[in-house]
Amino acid sequence: MSEREPIVYDYPRLPPELWSLVVESLPREDQRSCLSVSATFHDLACLFLFSRIVIHYGIWSAQGHEPILSKSERALITWRNNAATEILQHIARDAQFARSVKAISVLANQTGRRAGDSNSYFESRLLIHCACEESMASDHIVEAHMVIALESLPHLQVFQWYGFRPPLSSLILGALTRTAGSSLTKLDICGVVGINEDAASPYLTQLKSLHTLSLAGDTHHFPISTGHGGDFQSMLAACAQHVPVTLLHLSIWRDAVWAIPLRVLSGLQELSIMNPSSLARLGLIFTHCAQLRSLSMTAVGDDSELEVLAALRATPDALPHLTSFKLILWAGAFIADPGPFIEFFENKKGMRRLDLQLSHPLDGLDNYTRFLDIFAHLPRLEVVGLELRGLGFCREHLGLLDERLPLGLSALLLKWSTYTSNASESVIYPQDWIDMLKRRPSLGYVHILHSEHDLSLGRSLDLCKPLLKNRPQALRLVGHGPQIRSIERDPATGKSTYGPPWSDAAVSLGAAEDFGCGDWAWLIRYHTPFVRRR
Repeated sequence: MSEREPIVYDYPRLPPELWSLVVESLPREDQRSCLSVSATFHDLACLFLFSRIVIHYGIWSAQGHEPILSKSERALITWRNNAATEILQHIARDAQFARSVKAISVLANQTGRRAGDSNSYFESRLLIHCACEESMASDHIVEAHMVIALESLPHLQVFQWYGFRPPLSSLILGALTRTAGSSLTKLDICGVVGINEDAASPYLTQLKSLHTLSLAGDTHHFPISTGHGGDFQSMLAACAQHVPVTLLHLSIWRDAVWAIPLRVLSGLQELSIMNPSSLARLGLIFTHCAQLRSLSMTAVGDDSELEVLAALRATPDALPHLTSFKLILWAGAFIADPGPFIEFFENKKGMRRLDLQLSHPLDGLDNYTRFLDIFAHLPRLEVVGLELRGLGFCREHLGLLDERLPLGLSALLLKWSTYTSNASESVIYPQDWIDMLKRRPSLGYVHILHSEHDLSLGRSLDLCKPLLKNRPQALRLVGHGPQIRSIERDPATGKSTYGPPWSDAAVSLGAAEDFGCGDWAWLIRYHTPFVRRR
């Protein structure tokens, strides 16, 4: 038998399209290594490593106010400022690099400007490289630098601006529409525009291919508490009236949703409404949004529950294509009767994601069982969020929860607003929770939230250590209050361990790119008031 001759691979002859598929499938660390292999691999890796650019102004804080920065945080700001400067300059100078950029995300949470701090250094560099006049205001320097970069991006598809320090201005929106008016498909402008700027509505009409628009956010994104709330309401309403008819996905703040043209509502597939002053016109959504696949709502009004129930009772057969539903009630609003929800979801057998935070007290097994029946009748559920509120959560409660939660769950979020029973025959041990979770073999993400009030009363459910010791097979992410950590393997011992906690920005923004799963990012969305650090 003759020896087999070794096969010689002629790598350079493989078409770039095949190498592109290979590089795309590599872990991010290996993609970075490709930058140093050859010019060909460098160009291929750039397409994936730099397709999304993240620009930081300051440090994103979950505190909701300007933090007192440590020495290491000030050093981080300096490093980020340098990186942002170099990236924006590189975009403007290197046409090939600029062609690879498909998305830009800006996290604008600039700290106060003090003499000698890192922001002053950042602004001085912007001043030099943008050839701006020395008297130019610092926010205008940021604008000039961003405008130059935006005007160099021929294939930009996604633009996101979170926060309002510095605010998003009409100069930046103008540059965006001039260069990406026909290519931009997703626009997330939670800051909308600066208080003294023109509304964004003239620019929205120029985006001809826009499919996804977000004009919603939380207190990180809107200066509602600054006394300009009325101006913001008018500004958002003007934007809402001019949204393009091409929209499929829309997120919007306060009462601006009622200004959306009916021709736009009729084509929407996803709608998120955050904190309207009233839901009395919710029936309008149920009637005109017949194509909706996903509906998310947060509400704070005391009459919110009555308005929601009235809409459900009036149109139980509405939204036949719905597969995702989220309702979060704040403050004193709560749902006393889950009956209309049960009836509404009876014909929604395709429901995949359901997050109900109804502030509904679950005292009494009958009341608790009736609430869980909402989930039990949806066999295709994969993502669930629910609030457990009441007195004396016991072993029987856990057993009912185990019976009614679908076995195919991939993500579970629990808002814990109760405490476990002290009766010896009803006490629940951590292993009881673990056993319940392990019966869901596809469960990859578990998050437990607590309100500050419940934490102050000692009502907490901490499964972090037990989950690490005896975790469900597919579990990858664990959240507890303000923290999310990934489960990794210790290279020295081979045992499971938690990675470093996610940054405040990653937790509060809930980007699908960070979670690696759009369903999981959807589940944590709008829960940021309960993930702030104490």
